[in-house]
Amino acid sequence: MIRVFAEHARRVAHVHRPDGTERSDVTQATGCCADVHDGRGHVTHRFSDGPPSTAVPLPGVPLPAVPLPGVPVAASVTAAVRALPGRELYEPDDATAKTLRELAQDGGVELTLGAYHQHVAAGTDAAVVTDERLVCTVEASARTPQGVPCSEVVPWAAFGDPAESAARVAAAIDALHARRRLPWREDVPGGCDLVLLPGRAGAFFHELVGHPMEADVFASGTSFLAGRAGRRVAPEWLHVVDGDEPAGHGWRAGVDDEGTPRRPAVLIDRGRVGEPLTDLATALLRGADPTGHGRRLDHRHPAIARMTHTEAGVAPGTAPSPPPGDWIAPFDLQLQTMNLATGSFVFRSHTPLHHTADGTVHRLPPLDLYGEGPRVLAGLEPAGTESAGYGRATKGCGKLGQFPLVVTFANAGIRLPAGLVTLREARDG
Repeated sequence: MIRVFAEHARRVAHVHRPDGTERSDVTQATGCCADVHDGRGHVTHRFSDGPPSTAVPLPGVPLPAVPLPGVPVAASVTAAVRALPGRELYEPDDATAKTLRELAQDGGVELTLGAYHQHVAAGTDAAVVTDERLVCTVEASARTPQGVPCSEVVPWAAFGDPAESAARVAAAIDALHARRRLPWREDVPGGCDLVLLPGRAGAFFHELVGHPMEADVFASGTSFLAGRAGRRVAPEWLHVVDGDEPAGHGWRAGVDDEGTPRRPAVLIDRGRVGEPLTDLATALLRGADPTGHGRRLDHRHPAIARMTHTEAGVAPGTAPSPPPGDWIAPFDLQLQTMNLATGSFVFRSHTPLHHTADGTVHRLPPLDLYGEGPRVLAGLEPAGTESAGYGRATKGCGKLGQFPLVVTFANAGIRLPAGLVTLREARDG
């Protein structure tokens, strides 16, 4: 079996600082590749940079030069691949730059416009599907008076209404300053629940459920969830899905990077371990239909099973748990360590917020969250059914050296009762 892939893509990161200085990083990729599958999980990958013109021979495939690396393709495939470099890629215009420059200076924060825009052709040597992917965000970042970094991220409409996008950025700046101005509490209170607010737990479920459910990890015996396939590991109200159509600005694609139609993969189904995310090779080994999660950092890399848009939600009709008394919301959550085989983890919250029963909110020092995946999943409680999305076009996921692959998230409110994880002040944070 042969799969072909071609792309014309651009990644933009334009930084506007409050002092008026700017920095711009732009990378562009145009090229194509071919993967030859032997049906036993082995894939031979060859690529060609730049507009398609010459072939890269594949071992054991003595074929004449064609517009894709060493693969004889149909005329329609050749035409689709050669058309990609002529397609428009997003580049911020002067009006966008002016708007963000003024917002950064007036708000006293750093604004980073990030965009990832990709045109692809993917499929077999006989037929390909063309697809377009675009993620565009603005990150507002600043430091607290204690020198701790904090941020807010909102979508930016690359080809939409700039006024609406500017209003979202202005609101994000206000939210960032409101968080920075909260009173500081140096001691960390004990006995508090943790509440992962909507749109604030993407990294948590991405690491705790997503990576262990990627088929290559799942099949290797190094996933703590693989041995629990079909078994209940979480409350019945919890579902975790990757590849569902996001309601907001999450990652969208009609097909994956092998030309397979993308479909939702239910990783946690009513509390039970569901199906893993598969590319073509891992699906063949499992004897199952692929879920459309074969992704590449670019054409230079073979496709592997990776996440797209991971959403953790509460089943409809579930009554949220009663509001807790004192609780902590871990903002700016970031993974420190994760053991896929056991599920043990350490996450860091750079700007945790302490909420008291009387409505007072304080900022706390950076905290490290230590926990065991199986125990934490089993002990989760709902904290609201409304879900919110999150994602940065300038960041991404790294796996087998393929970094940064753009991924997005969404989550409803989730409560971790006191004692489910251990909180320690991050002395080096």
